[in-house]
Amino acid sequence: MSRRQRVMNQLPARTQRSRSAFTLIELLVVIAIVAVLLAIALPVLQNARETARRNQCANNLKQLGLALHRYHDAHKVFPAGQVSISQLADSIGRFADPQEARIQNSGAKPTRPGAQGTSWILAVLPMINQEAVYNSWKFNTNVRGNGEQPSQPARLEIPSLYCPSRRSSMEANGRFSSCERVDDAWGSGGSDYAGCTGSGIAFKDDDPSQRQTYWLNANQLAATILPGGTTSPFAQSPTQVGVFGVNSRTTIAEISDGTSSTLLVAERRLFSNASIGNAYPIANSSTPNQRRSSDGWAFGGPATLCTTRLPPQPPGPQFGRHFDEAGGEHPLGVNIVCADGSIHFISLNIDLRTWNNLGNMSQGAPVTLF
Repeated sequence: MSRRQRVMNQLPARTQRSRSAFTLIELLVVIAIVAVLLAIALPVLQNARETARRNQCANNLKQLGLALHRYHDAHKVFPAGQVSISQLADSIGRFADPQEARIQNSGAKPTRPGAQGTSWILAVLPMINQEAVYNSWKFNTNVRGNGEQPSQPARLEIPSLYCPSRRSSMEANGRFSSCERVDDAWGSGGSDYAGCTGSGIAFKDDDPSQRQTYWLNANQLAATILPGGTTSPFAQSPTQVGVFGVNSRTTIAEISDGTSSTLLVAERRLFSNASIGNAYPIANSSTPNQRRSSDGWAFGGPATLCTTRLPPQPPGPQFGRHFDEAGGEHPLGVNIVCADGSIHFISLNIDLRTWNNLGNMSQGAPVTLF
């Protein structure tokens, strides 16, 4: 036995134990090192998770783009952005009846036979592996008639219609309880994606109960021309029209600005709280109705259509001016799919005129961004 071993054996057990324990300073150093490592690792992990969610969102849009092309292959047109059997009119022109999707049914028959109010998403359900939902849809009635019970198709959740960075369900009793729905009692069947209807004004929003989608003919458009010959601000103007609209039947051949530079579907702005004031006031914006989003994948109109007249918005209820904006939960931009099926992540700092042009299909000013 060595001399060191003999000395150690002669020491009291308490002394030996104290020599093998951490000192307070050593313990604090270890804790500090762990804290520094966590501070470095957590943002990396969070960024990795957000990247994965953003990629899943892009894949959702890719599948919608492919579905729309399959529909076009079968029918030679893209589906109507909003199906409307009944139109109304105001001092400007015609618009889709905003109550068409929500008319209360009477017994087995709708009070307005043939009433629809459906969106373009319904038409492509078979192309996104939702044949069962599509086959259960009753086409002799409207959206409300297909959602009176939670098990009916209009109220079914379709996971691929949600951006995973935002939500996985409608959250109708949570963050998005203020959204307009076909019926306030509906708590499922939402969507985070919208078809583009151009860069003009597409919706009449001065009455909270009447969120109409404009559908103007050539004479009505001419009557809306501003003094000095300025182009009509309404989305149905030939220079501001997008792929989707009321009862639209757009063909690829009509996308004269090029399918690779025309927006087809984008992530849409979804305000979480309608009571928050308008941070960026616009004309005739004295009420929060302009910042009240709609929700429902089958709900034709503001719930499933967007415009490019205003820039895409970052997450957070303090941002944004109008429910028709594009926007998502990704920190730096939004995902879109173009009419050729290509996926792009658009910066929130995109030039507004470029963004305007991206939403129009036959303006004569193709976007060279890509």
